[in-house]
Amino acid sequence: MFIVNIEYPGTWLEFPDKNKAFEIKNLISSMETAVIDMAITLTMFIECQQKNQEEYSSDTMRDSWELDRQLRMRIEQEYRAALPNENDFYNNHDYHRTETEKLYRKEKLNSGEIPRSYKHRISFIHAHSFLSSADTFSKYLSVLADETELAHVKNLKKQLEDTFPSLSKIRNSAQHSEDRSRGYGKPADVRKKVKMDLKPIDNGFIKAEGGGVLALSNLNGNRLGYTIDDGTYQEFEISQNTLGVVADLFQHLINGFQWTGPVEISPHI
Repeated sequence: MFIVNIEYPGTWLEFPDKNKAFEIKNLISSMETAVIDMAITLTMFIECQQKNQEEYSSDTMRDSWELDRQLRMRIEQEYRAALPNENDFYNNHDYHRTETEKLYRKEKLNSGEIPRSYKHRISFIHAHSFLSSADTFSKYLSVLADETELAHVKNLKKQLEDTFPSLSKIRNSAQHSEDRSRGYGKPADVRKKVKMDLKPIDNGFIKAEGGGVLALSNLNGNRLGYTIDDGTYQEFEISQNTLGVVADLFQHLINGFQWTGPVEISPHI
C-alpha cells in the first residue's frame, strides 16, 4: 500500500477573514482526500497489473488450459450419460454443445472464477479512478488559486499544469467518451456536428499515420491514453512518480500558508 505522509505546520489556518479561512481549510481537506484516493487506486492498479502478469505467464496458462480441458471433458461425459439416447448428442449437436457450455460456465462461476472480460476491465477501472482523483486535485487547486490570489498557490497551479499539461483534457475525454466515440471534440463542435481532425499516432503501442485514428481508453503499460478534443492522442501515467509529484506539490501548498497550534501528521494511524 502506498502511503502519502503529510505534515501540517499547525492545526488552525491563519487568514484575515475567518470565513475565508474556513473555506480554504475545507478545500485543503478535499485535496488531501484526492491524494489519498490516488495512493489507494495506484496500489490497486499495480497489484492488478502484477496479478495479470502472473496469470498470463506461460506456465500458469498451460496449467489453466489443462484444467479447463479436463473440466469440459467431465461435463460432456456426464451430460451425454444423462441423455436417453446418446446418439441424440450428435443429431442435435449445436443444441447440446450450447447446453454443455452453459454447464461449464455455471461450474466455473460457482467456483469463484471471474470472466476474462471482467478481469480485463479491473486495471482500467483503477487507472480511471487514479486519473479522476488527480483531476479533482487539480480542480481544487485552481479554485484555491482563484479564491486566495496568493502567489505561491498560483505558482503551484502553474507547476502542476506544466507537469501534466493534458490531465484535464484526458479526463474530459474519459468523462465525455459518448462524444469522442463519435469523433467530436469540444461541446460547440457537437452542436455544430463538426468532427475532430484526428492526428497521427506512433507511440510504440498504436501506430496510425496519415489521417490518424480515434483511440479511447487505452492502457499502454501504465499509461492511460485518449484522443483529446484537438484530435491528438495523449497519455497520463498511472505511477508512483505521478503520485509523488502531486504529494510534493500538496506539501508545498500547505507549507505556504500560516498555521497556529500543534503540528499535525496525516494520515492518522
